[in-house]
Amino acid sequence: MQSTAQTIPLPSSRRRIPRPRLPRVNGFFFFILPGVSFVLSLTLFPALYGIYISLTNLNLGYVGYSFVGLENYGRLLEWDDLGLVTRNTLGFVASVVVLQVAIGLLVSILLNQKLVGHQVMRSLTILPWVLPSVVVGLVFAQIFGGSRLGIANYVLSLFGVGQMSWLADPALAMALLVAVSVWRGVPFTVIILLGGLQTLPRELYEAAVIDGATAWQRFRYVTLPLLKPILMISLIMGTGGALNSLDIPLALTGGGPGSATELFSISLYKQSFFHLDISYGAAIGTVMLVVNLVLIVLYLLVLQPRRSANHD
Repeated sequence: MQSTAQTIPLPSSRRRIPRPRLPRVNGFFFFILPGVSFVLSLTLFPALYGIYISLTNLNLGYVGYSFVGLENYGRLLEWDDLGLVTRNTLGFVASVVVLQVAIGLLVSILLNQKLVGHQVMRSLTILPWVLPSVVVGLVFAQIFGGSRLGIANYVLSLFGVGQMSWLADPALAMALLVAVSVWRGVPFTVIILLGGLQTLPRELYEAAVIDGATAWQRFRYVTLPLLKPILMISLIMGTGGALNSLDIPLALTGGGPGSATELFSISLYKQSFFHLDISYGAAIGTVMLVVNLVLIVLYLLVLQPRRSANHD
C-alpha cells in the first residue's frame, strides 16, 4: 500500500528565511597578518620617519630642529664627492650582484648533484653566512694588512715576494672589498637557488635526456626558465644587500684610501654618527630607498614572466 501523505507547507510565519551568504575571507590572510604587521612596523614606519627627518635640520649637536623642505637634498646635489661615491656604489653593487648570483648558481648546481660528500659540502658552504659581517670585515682587514703582521704579506714572504699595500691601492682595495662581500653573500644565494633547484620536476630532465639534449641545453632550456622566479628573488635581495651594505665596507676599508671605496652607506653612517647631521644622513638614506625601489621595479619588469595576451 502506497503512502499518500503529502508535504504540508509551513505557515509563512514559520518559514525559514535564508541568510545572506557572506563572502569568505581566505584563512591564509589571518596567518600572514601578524608577520606582515611585524615586518611593516620595522620597515615602513622607519622609512617614513626617515623621509620626514630628511625634510628637517635635525642635528644631534643642537637642541631643536625645524622643517627646511628639500634643503638637505640640495646640499646632496652640491656635494663635491657625489660623482665619485655614485660611481663607487654602482660599480660595487653591480660587481657583487653579478658575481654573487653567478657563483651561487654554479655552486648550487654542483651541490644539487648526488656526489660523494655533497651533504658535508652543503654545510661548509653555509659557514661564511653564519659569521657576523663585522667579524668578516675585521678578519680580512687583518689578513690584508700592509705590514709584516698581515697574513697575506707573511705568506707571500715565504715565496720571496715583497710586501704589498693591499688596502692602500684604490683599485686593489675596491677589488678586495668586492671579493670579501661576494664571499660573504654567496652562501645565502646558494641556499635560495638550491631550494629552487630541488623543486624542479625531474621528468623534464629525463625527457630532455631522451631527446638527446646536452648538459648545456638542459641548463639553458630547462633549468634557467624554470628557475627564473628564484633568480629574480636572488637578484632583488642581493641588490638590496649590496646597496645597503655597511658593516664589511666600514670594517675593511672605511671608505679609504681617501674616498676610493666610499659608498653611500658609509657616507650615511659618517654624516649621521660622526658629524651628527641626522637630517643629511636621512636624505642620503631616502635616496638609497628610492634607488632600491627603482631597481626592484626594473627587475620585475624585465624578469617577471609575461602572460600571453590570448587566453584559451
